[in-house]
Amino acid sequence: MKLISPKLHGIIDYALIVFLFFSPVLFAMPKHVATYTYLLATAQLVLTVITDYSFGMFRMVKLRVHQIIEIVLSIAMVTAAFTLFEYDERTQPYYAGLGVFWFIIAVFTDYSKSRDGIKAPIL
Repeated sequence: MKLISPKLHGIIDYALIVFLFFSPVLFAMPKHVATYTYLLATAQLVLTVITDYSFGMFRMVKLRVHQIIEIVLSIAMVTAAFTLFEYDERTQPYYAGLGVFWFIIAVFTDYSKSRDGIKAPIL
């Protein structure tokens, strides 16, 4: 069952980007982990901006490709949490939790264009 519309997914994407940019400071992450987090936030921002949906600006990447990229990134984050960051007590749960959250969002989003309408009044 697909519970999340593409429009809501776009809102979640931008909220996640803001969270990723502020989390190294909020959680006092080590410098190398903060660098990975900023790179991840930048990659997500680029992906969101170039995706073909209501919150994308350049609309070059199809929604299905967006989904595949997010699933791959989420699996990579969980894998990194238990391999690269296995000895870091703050980073491991952060990346594992973020990866699981991202995976759930990607799996439960309805990526059909029919649900991606913006019904905003013309100003």
